[in-house]
Amino acid sequence: MKYIVVTNTFNRPIHLVERSLRASLTQKISPLKVVLIDQNKTPIELPNDITENPLFQVQKVDYASVSAARNSLKIPVETDWIFFCDDDGYPCEDYSEKLQKIIFANENIEILAGSIIRDDNKEFYTLRHKKGGSLKHFRNSKNLMGSNFVIRGSTFLRLGKFDEKFGVGSYWGSSEETDFCWSAYFNNVDMGYFPELKVYHIAPFNESVRGGFKKAFYYGIGKGALVYKWLVKKRKVKVVFELIEMFMVPFLLSIRAILILKPQLIITNIAAVSGRIYGFIKAIFVMR
Repeated sequence: MKYIVVTNTFNRPIHLVERSLRASLTQKISPLKVVLIDQNKTPIELPNDITENPLFQVQKVDYASVSAARNSLKIPVETDWIFFCDDDGYPCEDYSEKLQKIIFANENIEILAGSIIRDDNKEFYTLRHKKGGSLKHFRNSKNLMGSNFVIRGSTFLRLGKFDEKFGVGSYWGSSEETDFCWSAYFNNVDMGYFPELKVYHIAPFNESVRGGFKKAFYYGIGKGALVYKWLVKKRKVKVVFELIEMFMVPFLLSIRAILILKPQLIITNIAAVSGRIYGFIKAIFVMR
């Protein structure tokens, strides 16, 4: 199994980056390379045990966008698989062994999505990952998250990599992994969700009401633009499901927030809906 591990880093606490890289470098089935894409203005400084490891490689880039940075990846010729992992997450000890077992049992598979597990309580990071579901069904497409997925190198190139207008640091600011998954889905790429492929991730921070509102609004813009792109511009009827969900879910979460007496969650969901409406309308004029 010839694979590489790719991790982006930007303004992340150094101890989290070190933890992620060490977990990748010590996999029992060693990768060809563990590539750190350094997006920091000042190059990151790592300890000798990492930098002197022959498997380790740094690619310094000046891109603010995570999608553009990943697209700039220099893929070794002999690479069969690319494992994308976030810098604030790290793969479980037997990730490579489970990965190889899955690949050998599914000869035609081209993309594997793994689960995200909180590192504090070892619970699933999202309810979607806890519920699971086949990526052969469009409704489960958000089980593919950019912090833990594996793809054939040839498939990554064939799909045209990431849309650089989506993702953190880009024009739309979010939704790059869902956009990529939809591209694979509508191109009939064989994908699967495998919860045993675990990446442990720091727990979500408790933000202020103002911070949560701002984040939900800007993430919502990306979501609205994404739905416009695939429903209107690319005319994929199945995306109607996402159009309904992106309004229905915040409504249901707001009702739940009332029941559990957490009014700040209502404000956050209002922000999400507002951002999605704004992003959808803005895309009408931008994506001509």
